[in-house]
Amino acid sequence: MRGSYKTWIGLEIHLHLKTDSKMFCSCPARYGDEANRNVCPVCMGYPGALPRLNERAMELGYLMARALNCRLSAKTFFARKNYFYPDMPKNYQISQFEDPVGTEGFILADLGEVGERSIRIHDVHLEEDAGKMIHAGDVSLLDFNRAGYPLLEVVTEPDLYSGEETEAFLRDFQRLVRRLGVSDGNMEEGSMKCDANISINPEGKGLGTKVELKNMNSPRFVRLALNYETARQAAMLKDGGTIIQETRLWNENRDVTETMRRKETSDDYRYFPEPDIPPFVPDEAFFSRIEKGLVELPLALKKRLVAEYGLTPDLADFIRDDEAVARLFEETVSLGSSPRDVAAWLSSDVRKVLNREGRGLAGSPLTAARFHELLSLIAEGSISGKIAKGVLDRVFQDGEDPAAIVKAEGWAQITDTGQIAEFVDRVLEANPQVAEAVRTGDMRQRGWLMGQIMRLSEGKASPEMAQRILDKKLLDE
Repeated sequence: MRGSYKTWIGLEIHLHLKTDSKMFCSCPARYGDEANRNVCPVCMGYPGALPRLNERAMELGYLMARALNCRLSAKTFFARKNYFYPDMPKNYQISQFEDPVGTEGFILADLGEVGERSIRIHDVHLEEDAGKMIHAGDVSLLDFNRAGYPLLEVVTEPDLYSGEETEAFLRDFQRLVRRLGVSDGNMEEGSMKCDANISINPEGKGLGTKVELKNMNSPRFVRLALNYETARQAAMLKDGGTIIQETRLWNENRDVTETMRRKETSDDYRYFPEPDIPPFVPDEAFFSRIEKGLVELPLALKKRLVAEYGLTPDLADFIRDDEAVARLFEETVSLGSSPRDVAAWLSSDVRKVLNREGRGLAGSPLTAARFHELLSLIAEGSISGKIAKGVLDRVFQDGEDPAAIVKAEGWAQITDTGQIAEFVDRVLEANPQVAEAVRTGDMRQRGWLMGQIMRLSEGKASPEMAQRILDKKLLDE
């Protein structure tokens, strides 16, 4: 909403599916390879080369449609979408037009400060990606490795009303596709793309002229582009101007949208049935696999983490945002660890190690058994929290069990009162003025003394015992 105008926003979200091969051939669907290495006569559009349907891509498409509560097609067809562009070697794209994998769905989305709202899904359909154009000086280079990648497009109804809502929806949608294992969902890397259709009109007059926005490679840029375009259209209407149906590009360097071309209609693409691919008719076994692939959706998971484990909403958000983190959390808690301790360590120290090493939790040496063992060593007083951080580093480096690391390094916590008292005495003797300041009421210096005791003991003295002995000596002297 801007002034007396209302904004409607619908999305076209494109996902690169997590398959080993391309949509209609056996070429690898893999990023980062040498240009034009993963190509064949099929994805290059050579005459006589016949496509073969990737059934795993079909499974992921139906799984996504099922998770979005769509009406699933009992028989789905492919069509040729005809247009010319240098990165499309066949001069047509194999897509779906009538009878896509799913229609008429909805998703209950977490829109952040706005709360929860049901967003309607128009359709879910499969298609192939184009190649990639690389502009270098006055020439353009073509890499067809990406041509034929399996793409899933999710089209929403215009049920979003601001850039902020749309950004929140996209982040929630990313959580969904990652939990399902359908796609990486990384907009920055190109495995998830989003085009937005926006229209505004005076309040009460219904939808206005639709403008499509492209070239937005993060949820944040989607928000910025939509808010700019809302303001641009509102200003035009207030001045008596007319909004034309067009496609505009987001220029992230100038923070503006710019005209790309007049918007096409479906008639411009001359869709007709793909003659080389027969209709796909899922059988009972296929639908059974789809049902087995369903997982708890992100919003439901967040609510359960808060209700069942007593986590704060922020901690629940962190846990649910990564499937590997959510799995490790629940497995570790099931072994007997405190849910809040597990969540706190995952969101702080474990995350720091992962960020430092530039890796994810999936496939790491930190198993639920090792994580539970580490937290148990802290809970029973065998090691301090400071020592535990060093143990965690070693778990990631060497893949050893925490108890074995503590034993091998002699890191067990010191609980002998006599030995701890010696550390306290040495610190007090070396810092008589600080000790006197504490006795006269400067409690900030008390924490400094504790830090010196822990440093002298190399972090191994029991903090609770050291604190009690320090307080007793300060009061007695």
